[in-house]
Amino acid sequence: MLLPDSKQFRRVTRMTSFVIGILLSVIACGMLAVHARSFSLKRDTAVMIGTTLPELRSSVALLAANLQAEQFFSENALSAREEQASVYVLPDSRAAGRTVASFQTIAGALRDTLKTEGSIRTMTFDDSSVGHSDYKTIGAHLQMSGDFRYVSTFLSILSFSGKMMIRDVLSDDAVAAFLKQINASAPLSLKAAEDFLYTDLLEYAANPDQVEQRMLQDLPTETQPDVRSFVLSSGLASVRTSLTEIAPALRNRNVWPLPFVTVDSLSRSGDAWTIGLTFYRR
Repeated sequence: MLLPDSKQFRRVTRMTSFVIGILLSVIACGMLAVHARSFSLKRDTAVMIGTTLPELRSSVALLAANLQAEQFFSENALSAREEQASVYVLPDSRAAGRTVASFQTIAGALRDTLKTEGSIRTMTFDDSSVGHSDYKTIGAHLQMSGDFRYVSTFLSILSFSGKMMIRDVLSDDAVAAFLKQINASAPLSLKAAEDFLYTDLLEYAANPDQVEQRMLQDLPTETQPDVRSFVLSSGLASVRTSLTEIAPALRNRNVWPLPFVTVDSLSRSGDAWTIGLTFYRR
């Protein structure tokens, strides 16, 4: 005969076993649910890979074709730039006629823009050139009239002589810092940044906001002001100040790029100015 305590113990044991069984069933169901979810995710991933793999292969092929096209275009563009530099920037002869026409166009455009009197009086070249290892130089003297603002703006334009692209205006350090800044904020915008650097300088001068916005459009909004400020402070602000207003006139008369010239001296007598120049040629 069982004691009352033994019956109570058996009842408790059965109840405990029942509760444990329920808990184990719940845990088993949970594990099955987790495995089912994991299987579902793997299945969805497999389906996604199966459907997108052909598209990715096509994209890779397209990117490879674009890369080849860009390399071909870059090589042709570089050849065109070299040819342009040979003809206009470092010609075989001193090209006095084109040089005088270019300077007269600049002087006239400045006179119309600044609403002031000013003109080129005479321009003379030395009789002979000086040979160097890879180039020759020839001296010249330019006499012009005008106020200080007129002449200083004219000289600032001459500082861009021989430059054809935005890249030519910026220093090597500035170019490296610019590309590093783009790479840090938006690596996929590096191509647009490269295109920006190789933009024709006169095209930029004629439409600076448009050219800059084309380069900035894919950058994060918070970094755009810093990038724009950097390129302006690195040399493009002076392009805007000196060339933007007269860029259409220079383009219409096909006087850009200017021959490579440096300013050696400047003297003044009343409203007459004498500028000593050195022209570079092959």
